[in-house]
Amino acid sequence: MEEYNKSEINLYVLNENTEREIEKTISEIFSEYNKKEFTGIIFTCIKELVINAAKANLKRILFEEHNMNIDNEEEYIAGMLRFREELTTSGILKYENKLKEKNFWVKISFEYNSSGVIIEVINNAHITKIEEKRLREKLKKAMQYTDIAQFYLEQGDEIEGAGMGIALVVMLLRGIGIDPSLFRLGNTKEKKTLLRIEVPFSDKFVSKREERVH
Repeated sequence: MEEYNKSEINLYVLNENTEREIEKTISEIFSEYNKKEFTGIIFTCIKELVINAAKANLKRILFEEHNMNIDNEEEYIAGMLRFREELTTSGILKYENKLKEKNFWVKISFEYNSSGVIIEVINNAHITKIEEKRLREKLKKAMQYTDIAQFYLEQGDEIEGAGMGIALVVMLLRGIGIDPSLFRLGNTKEKKTLLRIEVPFSDKFVSKREERVH
């Protein structure tokens, strides 16, 4: 079996420099295997997942600073509404130093060869049961839609913006012929949050999910 090439990018927030680095890495990988047409869509998906991962880390800091319990559903909802402005893409940039100080990081790992690409976005805040439940509900519902605007009108809410990002990723992947089941989310054994996108290039590609089965 052909070995995977590997690389990774580490960051705290998505700023202009890290955004350029991610776009350059994705462009180089997909160009190498003559799949350049995927670059824009995959970059958009990964950018969305990185933003969500950085926001998830920031949530922990904000909840801790305001003595709110992120594992309590009532306090979670109240906190999310309270911190809405801080959790915008632009708002999070001012918290970069605090995220560094508290060592809340995001890592993007790339594994790739001629059979396909595996991209994982990992952040070191353990996903709570409340978050996982809400995100999985959004993911399940997103599978039934092809129009992001329609999804937003019917399923959008003011509390869990990450759910909209999840829906966007599902629809973008489907739009370029990638099975949405190749997009996964969950916790790692090390209690980190993992979001994974797999892009097959040939029928030789084996997803990580299948590897575990065998």
